[in-house]
Amino acid sequence: MAETHRAQLPRGAELAWATAREPKRGPRPGLNLGQIVHAAIGLADRSGLAAVSLARVAAELGCATTSLYRYVRAKEDLVLLMRDTAAAPPPDLHRPDPDRWEQSLRRLAEQIFARYRAHPWMLDTPPTGPPTTPNELMWGEHMLRAMSRTTLSAPDRLRAITLITGYVREQARLAADPVIAGEAESGYVQLLSGVLTPDRYPMFCQLFADETITSSIAYTDQDFQFGLDRIMTGLTDLAKRSA
Repeated sequence: MAETHRAQLPRGAELAWATAREPKRGPRPGLNLGQIVHAAIGLADRSGLAAVSLARVAAELGCATTSLYRYVRAKEDLVLLMRDTAAAPPPDLHRPDPDRWEQSLRRLAEQIFARYRAHPWMLDTPPTGPPTTPNELMWGEHMLRAMSRTTLSAPDRLRAITLITGYVREQARLAADPVIAGEAESGYVQLLSGVLTPDRYPMFCQLFADETITSSIAYTDQDFQFGLDRIMTGLTDLAKRSA
């Protein structure tokens, strides 16, 4: 009988699932992986992801960098653990109601958006393809539960998860942008007023001349809800047509 080989998870994902092999030799551990990850998250929350290194995290914990190697060997593994830990669903997250699946998906999207807002450095983590860590997969699990009684096909349910999570991430990025978020001294309209001309950009000039456009196009909750409404309308229509 041919031997079956199981694909191996990346080292960081193995650590997240607690399936990585621990070294048999070495000094008695004085730390644990959770302490290291939370110290790294605290550093990233204060100074951004670029500030995170094994040396900086070790300094935060008051130990030598080599002390961390027993648990995590590379920054990319640490970042994966940070992202999964920061993505942990809140303890008060309600169980999705399949009979009100649109509202459940909307609430999940809002909760994920809140996670990005609480930890903006998550937007700087490199894409790694489909999620492979427990907390990130749990959000998808909740979405699948919400859609479990719909007539959406299995592929369409996965596409819906990709659509919603991708939209939320991009909106969180826009919300964190200092110009779009209205944190800059000059608003977006003023920023472009000196370079946009009616002969080349007539539509933008007409738009910015509209009195309903404020002096600063700041990102608001309405911007997030606008796109989410369109997504939910489309998914609801697809479910009706699939029945």
